[in-house]
Amino acid sequence: MKKSIYISAFIALFAMACSDETLNEIDTNPNIISDAPLNTYLPAAQTLVVQRVVGSLVIVSGYSTEHTNFTGINTATRFQVGGAADLGVGGGTNWTSGFQALRYFKEIRTKAEQQNRIGYAAIADIMTAYTLSLLVDAYGDIPYTEVGQEAIIQPKFDKAQDLYAEMQKLLEAGIQKCDQATTVASRPANDDLVFKGNMALWKKTAYGLKARLFNRLSNVNGSETAQQALTAINGSFASNENFAFTDFQDTPQNGNQIAQNSISGGTIAIADGIVNALKAFLEPGEDILTDPRATIWFTRIGGKVVTTPTSRATTDVTLNGTTYSKPIYYQRRTSPLPMLTFTELKFIEAEAQLRLGDRTKAYTAYEAAVRAALAQASVFNSAVALTTAQINAYMARPKVLMGADRLTLKDIITQKYIYLTVFQTQEAYNDVRRTGLITLNDPDGTAKRFPYPTTEISRNANAPQASDINTVYQDNARLFWAKL
Repeated sequence: MKKSIYISAFIALFAMACSDETLNEIDTNPNIISDAPLNTYLPAAQTLVVQRVVGSLVIVSGYSTEHTNFTGINTATRFQVGGAADLGVGGGTNWTSGFQALRYFKEIRTKAEQQNRIGYAAIADIMTAYTLSLLVDAYGDIPYTEVGQEAIIQPKFDKAQDLYAEMQKLLEAGIQKCDQATTVASRPANDDLVFKGNMALWKKTAYGLKARLFNRLSNVNGSETAQQALTAINGSFASNENFAFTDFQDTPQNGNQIAQNSISGGTIAIADGIVNALKAFLEPGEDILTDPRATIWFTRIGGKVVTTPTSRATTDVTLNGTTYSKPIYYQRRTSPLPMLTFTELKFIEAEAQLRLGDRTKAYTAYEAAVRAALAQASVFNSAVALTTAQINAYMARPKVLMGADRLTLKDIITQKYIYLTVFQTQEAYNDVRRTGLITLNDPDGTAKRFPYPTTEISRNANAPQASDINTVYQDNARLFWAKL
């Protein structure tokens, strides 16, 4: 009930902010925001990020990574990527909602510091860094330092490299503020929709995000960022801890909006990228359903998993599929939405140790990561959890546990790509571009980043003009940390 109340508060705030007068004001100057108390602002901003930013990025990233494909009327891959910036999930777009959330977090930080409620400020810092990472990793250069200044209608675009440094500063500030939020009055309670004001978990989240961001820079400085990632991991989650949004309800308004999009449209089908990744750890000729995850993840057509062809597919707008297999994991509105997990950090640890040359530690972390990934394969529905026997049987496969001397970065990244299938494909998209180790089949290639919204390009003279459905496939669109 509390969750419903806070989401309703968010809707009320958003409606209040979007009166005709305010809409005209925002159209003239999108940096203007409305005013609200902290216990309304925080759940509003958190919900905005979860429902409208993460949700749409996950769906479109899934197309780009070939975990899924779009089977609506127009199924061309470039159509999917081209529409990425304007994809409506939960009633908004990832671009406009992302910047609205950043403005909310800035206001939360200011109010919290004025009122000596440092726990709110800590969460604002950490959520700002997280939201920035979503936008920067999707688009590259974005406006930030001039956003929120009412005198500036056309904010400049900050360099992605500079924003990576800014994210680390925000996370460090958030960590320090978590330690300072020692009184009940200084921090939120149930109005924090993620951790209910548990500052120890927010601190661990900040360290985990630092590790993720350091690891993203593996092509910039491999050994230094590997050590930095490992140091940050030491301050992050234990095995039963995650940064996730868990209190969804089984309604179109208050449910997981990725699932809601799939349920209402029936246009998301299984692509061959994920099936090929699963097969990489099976023996030649084995059916994909031999992997226990396939049995709980994919619907079947005539008893088999049938994937869509790359780039263009036949229209299939049914939930369970008449032509193609559909994702079972997108069929429950109450499914939690993981945003950073212990399992992901174990994969990062394995990669970092391998880059530093410690194969023994890398292999230990890899084994723990794969085992944890299997245990979390049913995160969308605990009723279909894999049994211990199923997990042990998979772990006994020679291609899964190949020995420390034979472990490769591709093994780690491919198992991580498989793990990120369920509600985390935006991170898989980052790894696809960062490492170039996942083989995809789209004849157009892989989009190097999302195109900027046409509205941003048309009304902001500072926006890079060469960013459309075609240019994002070109090599010069590659992000600074990416190989692909």
